[in-house]
Amino acid sequence: MAGSKPSGASTGLYTFGLFGDLAYRAEQEPLLKNVLDDLNSAPLDFVVHVGDLGAPRYGSCSNALWAKRKAQFDASAHPLIYTPGDNDWTDCHGAQGVPGGDPLERLASLRSLFFPGERSLGRRTIELFRQSRSADLTLAKYRENVRWSGGGVTFITLHVVGSNNGLGFSPASDAEHAERDRANQQWLREGFVTARANGSRALMILQQANIFADVTPFPGKLATGSDALRALLETETIAFGKPVALVHGDSHFFRIDKPLGRKPGVPAIENFTRVETFGQPNHHWLQVFVDPADPNVFSFRQRIVAANVLKRP
Repeated sequence: MAGSKPSGASTGLYTFGLFGDLAYRAEQEPLLKNVLDDLNSAPLDFVVHVGDLGAPRYGSCSNALWAKRKAQFDASAHPLIYTPGDNDWTDCHGAQGVPGGDPLERLASLRSLFFPGERSLGRRTIELFRQSRSADLTLAKYRENVRWSGGGVTFITLHVVGSNNGLGFSPASDAEHAERDRANQQWLREGFVTARANGSRALMILQQANIFADVTPFPGKLATGSDALRALLETETIAFGKPVALVHGDSHFFRIDKPLGRKPGVPAIENFTRVETFGQPNHHWLQVFVDPADPNVFSFRQRIVAANVLKRP
């Protein structure tokens, strides 16, 4: 598989950062800068942004904000991988405060700006294997779905977004959803195939959307636009039998738990862990440590940015 390995890959020990869903209002921009500064000062092998460049009502659909975020990502001291969120294109329409917005036009523009070449963003970069390299011409547009590896772990991003993954808004959005959902399922299958072929100790999947039913603080909201993907994830995780971690943002509720396969009287699938990053109004990030000798492979550390801690009475 194409892809540069993290600097600790020779020993199998390395670390990286996770963040996303930050700076939804102009006054939160300094808080995001504090997070980026903290990330840049940490000894990391790479960083992943799991979507939502801001909020639609405050410019997340605009070329101006995109240019600012792209410059910030390019200035990252570490290789930076970004996967889109719903605020970055799906929600770019009048009902979300973007009069005349065209989500599909925004999606095409987003792909053009944020996913050039075959390497990550950042001042230091790593090679990525993009789904657009597929021999299937219908997948040529999916440059945002990438894969890389290091230290006994296979990583993949999936373009799965909030707002029901783009399903149920218009005939055009439904058609886009159907094609992207098929592409995501194929990429997920290929990720597991690659992990098995490489003898990977673990697989990590990174996307924006929370696809589970227990969406605290929005209980009971099941993302029907991801039903098939969630079922496939369950099947593949059981068959893989090694640690699988799904990282997402979307619902702005930091947690690490095991929701997959959990039913009344039935335990959750033990080799699966869900990780949700911090989201606004909590402007912090999450550090991940990889140790293939650890049965869990991944361990997690909250990185609370001191400058962003609310001063309480």
